[in-house]
Amino acid sequence: MWKGSGAKPPLAARINPRWSDEEIPRNVVADLAMRPRLHPHVITFANEKGGVGKSTLAFHVAVALAHVGQQVVAVDLDRRQRTLERGLTYREGTANNLGIRLPTPQFAVLEQPSTASLFQTINRLGGDADFVILDAAGSDSAIFRRAVALADTLVTPVNASFLDLELLGHLNPVSGVPERAGCFGQTVASLREERLTQEMGPIEWIVVKNRVRSAEKRHISRVDDALERLSIAHDFRIGQGLTERVAFRELFQFGLTHLDLGLIPDMIRPQESSRKEIASLLDDLNLSFDKRERTSVSNRPTARVLRRTRQDFRAAISNAL
Repeated sequence: MWKGSGAKPPLAARINPRWSDEEIPRNVVADLAMRPRLHPHVITFANEKGGVGKSTLAFHVAVALAHVGQQVVAVDLDRRQRTLERGLTYREGTANNLGIRLPTPQFAVLEQPSTASLFQTINRLGGDADFVILDAAGSDSAIFRRAVALADTLVTPVNASFLDLELLGHLNPVSGVPERAGCFGQTVASLREERLTQEMGPIEWIVVKNRVRSAEKRHISRVDDALERLSIAHDFRIGQGLTERVAFRELFQFGLTHLDLGLIPDMIRPQESSRKEIASLLDDLNLSFDKRERTSVSNRPTARVLRRTRQDFRAAISNAL
């Protein structure tokens, strides 16, 4: 209920009825602004739809940044699925089983979905890091809005589907003209505006077309046109994600990307096309950093592993490619 007899709800709530009086953009951003400023560049992967590849992209970007010597903190905000955490845990297991060092972010799951817990987790893992990666769950919530509002760079993966585009904005099906923002588009617009009002700086929004299949060329052309129109109407850039490659999915169970294969002794050469996709994804984010020697490696104790186990492990990875 809105307080006061006959009082109108705040403007943000009239535009987006999902905002409660406690969770209007002004209060969400004020909750962040009252806390000590985070020094790392925050990259949030968020969309109010599941199955679009948020965690896959967050994982690949976090690993790619670690490969170029950046200190990276990765926080999984989905305490039920924990996909990003699982991938990075698998990565540590692979490094231990193969007896190698892999560039790896510091990571954790946000067990308590509160602003205080989020800031504490980031500072505990590395408040002086270069980048913080936030992987938000695919549904609206108080911590979801804060993860979006905290972003210096907001990355929203979408599939090549008009259903996915509806969350960003609605297009007239006849004229193709953008008519109004979708539910997620409204949320982003409100939080971007409030961040500027409270002098917290802009959010650069990048929508990444992910999991594209080459057999859908005609359909993809129509989606591309619609996405271009929406990008102008709602002020976001368009980037390219990862294609629907089996190797991307299969390597995840080992916590690996194609950038890692050259670090594994006696491993087949990585697919150059896959490496280029990851490099292009990082380029599309337009992040500022200086490449330096890799220093982000797991600091957890390694276990002794039998040679036969290592051989079996390498064979399993090769079979996944």
